[in-house]
Amino acid sequence: METMVIDEVLEKLDFNVKSTYSTLFFTSKSYSSNEILFEEKLILDAAKKLRATAVYFRRFPDNQSSKAQLFVFDNSNLRLSKNELADIHRKIWSAGIVPIYYVFDRTNLHIYDARKQVDYDQVSKEISVSPFDVLSLISASHQDYEKYSAKLFSNGVFWEQKVLNNRFLSKGSSENKLIEGLKKVRTHFIIESGIEKSLAQQLLVLSILVKYLEERIDEKGNHVFPSNYFNKYDGASSFCEILKKGFVTDFFDELSSQFNGKIFELKDTDKAILKNTDLGKLANYLDGSLDGNQLVLWPLYSFDYLPVELISRIYEEFIDQRKDAVFTPIHLARLMVDECMPILEPKLDYKVIDVSCGSGVFLVAVFKRMVQWWQKIHYDKTGEVISPKINNLKDILKNSIYGVDIEEDSVRLSVFSLSIALCDMLTPTEIWTDLRFDDLREKNIYEGNFFKYLMDNEKGRFDLVIGNPPFEDKVKNFDSLISEFNINIPYHIPRNQIAMLFLQQAMKLLKPDGLLSFVMPSGPLLYNNTLDFRKEFFSRYEVPQIIDLSELRDSGVLFEKTIATAVIFAKNRKPSQNHHILHIATKRTKTTRERLFFEIDSYDMNNVSQEVAENDLVVWKSNLVGGYQLYFLIKRFDGLRKLGSFLDFKRRNDDWEVGLGYQIARKTKPAPHLTGHLMVETKDFTEEGVLKTKIENETKFQWSREPNKNIFLAPHLLIKRTIGKNNFTAHLLNYDLIFKERIIGIYAPLNQKEELRLLELTLKENYIFYKLFLMATSAEAGISRSGGYVMYMKDVLNLPYPENKENLSLSISEEIIKADVLNYKLEELSKGEKAKLNTKKTEAEGLEEFGKTFCESLNPIYNNDNKVFKPLAPIETLSYICFPFSYANQELSIDTIKKIKEGDLSELIENQQESVLYRRVLRLYQKDIIFLIKPKTLRYWLKSVALRDAGDVMIDLVNSGY
Repeated sequence: METMVIDEVLEKLDFNVKSTYSTLFFTSKSYSSNEILFEEKLILDAAKKLRATAVYFRRFPDNQSSKAQLFVFDNSNLRLSKNELADIHRKIWSAGIVPIYYVFDRTNLHIYDARKQVDYDQVSKEISVSPFDVLSLISASHQDYEKYSAKLFSNGVFWEQKVLNNRFLSKGSSENKLIEGLKKVRTHFIIESGIEKSLAQQLLVLSILVKYLEERIDEKGNHVFPSNYFNKYDGASSFCEILKKGFVTDFFDELSSQFNGKIFELKDTDKAILKNTDLGKLANYLDGSLDGNQLVLWPLYSFDYLPVELISRIYEEFIDQRKDAVFTPIHLARLMVDECMPILEPKLDYKVIDVSCGSGVFLVAVFKRMVQWWQKIHYDKTGEVISPKINNLKDILKNSIYGVDIEEDSVRLSVFSLSIALCDMLTPTEIWTDLRFDDLREKNIYEGNFFKYLMDNEKGRFDLVIGNPPFEDKVKNFDSLISEFNINIPYHIPRNQIAMLFLQQAMKLLKPDGLLSFVMPSGPLLYNNTLDFRKEFFSRYEVPQIIDLSELRDSGVLFEKTIATAVIFAKNRKPSQNHHILHIATKRTKTTRERLFFEIDSYDMNNVSQEVAENDLVVWKSNLVGGYQLYFLIKRFDGLRKLGSFLDFKRRNDDWEVGLGYQIARKTKPAPHLTGHLMVETKDFTEEGVLKTKIENETKFQWSREPNKNIFLAPHLLIKRTIGKNNFTAHLLNYDLIFKERIIGIYAPLNQKEELRLLELTLKENYIFYKLFLMATSAEAGISRSGGYVMYMKDVLNLPYPENKENLSLSISEEIIKADVLNYKLEELSKGEKAKLNTKKTEAEGLEEFGKTFCESLNPIYNNDNKVFKPLAPIETLSYICFPFSYANQELSIDTIKKIKEGDLSELIENQQESVLYRRVLRLYQKDIIFLIKPKTLRYWLKSVALRDAGDVMIDLVNSGY
């Protein structure tokens, strides 16, 4: 390494390696446990094998593991050839270890997208890779280097730059490309060979495993398969040649004998089919040797570097799944394991079970974490990272890892996944000479119904229950399920929702103080009318946090199908009365969408008191839409009369009627009050009015609304069950008209028509407020239907409708919250990272309004002898804005301003915990000056955020005795 060159490059890129807080670590140096986190040490060792010079990490507060952001390669002495760089890129891309890396030589800095595969030349059989940007070390401007500055990685804003919108994409990752390629190969292979789909899939998955074993190599050049091992199969030199020569069944038989565990075992009928099938084309597809073949696979990947979870993910893609199952993304499984099993808190004799284990993605993540715990314990004793021996690994598997699944394929897949994970921990020599797979199906991975497992096995023996249970709603055989397995249900399961039953019953597996973590459908868990279940569950078990993923519900963002989910954590102990549940409303960002990591900041976090969690129906939705500020705004109207109460009174005393329109569906009953009458289709009932009508010709209906058929008679107010774009679709009609169930009808006798008109007028005049109220309280609007503002009838009936309409007015602060939710947050619910909130940077006018709102919130309380808070000039840096607020006319020194502009916060974080540095949002205090330090994006500088910041500052000051 030429020190002068690397120092120059690192300085240009703002890597302040001399800082105490630097998270750039060099592979050539040794670091103490006080300098580097254990998980960083593991990645640094992996980077050294990839010949990287340094790794830059981003640390996070709390339990989330440190994440490697980029590798740096010093090639100033031209130690890496083009071919070597291409091979390194292939390995980094295959591993998915970092999304970006820098390579510099004597003249240029090369920037590579590690989410992009290598190029493959089918003629020369060579791979190559090109940087997406090149900066001259001599002539490039400071502005050019700023795009790749370390400062942008420290709080994650690098990934949000508009110029990088088409870089680091999940669709280009090795996971997506390998699955996509294998599906194409499968299709062609099935057509050309004529073999059954299931056998073709099994052969492909086993081929991936063999390729993984074939490419495993250690520092001494040892492979898994002994030298010339393949020769015995008619002179073959590789697995692909074995396929071509027709010896694949003999090869699998020998591997099955070598490793035990039934991993490579084939049925006799399948062996016979494969022996009589020409597998040459399959081999050509896999190794890219077919001229003009667009299905190149093997040459693009370094199978030795593929994450073991990806191999099981491939298998998962190929087996038929139940309709109620959704694949758990690898990065979500890792997040849950981080939260439940922090890497820095190793535990002994720890037992974990996944009660719906599917592909084994959770079990593999747990197994890897337990191995890391084993390593951490030894690292703390010796200062060295060592790998456990095979007996240690097998002990962990046999004594700590358990799973249940009703599907035979899923059980086989979980065992397969854990077996590969075991291989990944061993050297090639150990795999061949020492490894014999235990059949985990005997004691660890149970094939059968979870509720039978629960009935037949000892309760209370696990430290952690983790997983993603099936989501099926309205299970038809629910009662027989309860009866067959003698399930004791201490409180009602809403809508026979199977995930809720899993959640309730799985708690029985935990030891006292044990922890559960489940991916759940967020509708039944938080938003639907399931308050009774929540009250029971939250009062029996301590729920430390809920990570709400509802905003990531769209297909392809988190799961492969559109579904709103949340991750619940529950401890097997009764909560204290002053307990709070942390509700984290995760937002959609580029890093989330592209499956890099979850970006969570303090504004996503809302503390919910135990009492509110048990008794309040709307707190979760309010938090999701606008945080706890919106919740308190909405709750202020609790004491007012509801529209439903008003209508109940009118129905009992004045012959009013209210109800939904009719539904044809199964056509079971005649309804003379509908057949032959004038009707409006829901789509023709708009904000502008009734566009057209027709005669209803149907003669039978499922729901004819016979008991309250007066809703179809004039005068009646019709309200469409959607929150309109500009106003409610609500019209008072003076003629009879029938309508379907997406419209609500309210009928009044003719002499009370004006009261109906007043209701219509109140709805329309207060549309903006009511829209806010509905978005904050409706379980349907913006959740169940992607981006849609559909509402239930009960949501409309829940609207405040006071005798005095002045009671619907808002305070200045509430008006600010209302405006920001409606102008920005609603767009974010549907557009995510592409919403204005997340793409626009704040401007001078916006900062001025923010500062004014912040000070006006604090000064009524802290105005003392003319001492007030006032905004100082905001200081803009490359990655954030530092907004100082002075009390008692304190001013910043020129030197301090200069340091902050350069990104040096050392003066401000004196005596602070180191973790404060790793927060995206900082509040720092020094000599009567408050510093708010946040990214430049608009979301952090809205006036409603100023109100929240002011509230948080008040809490800080009170806690400090002010």
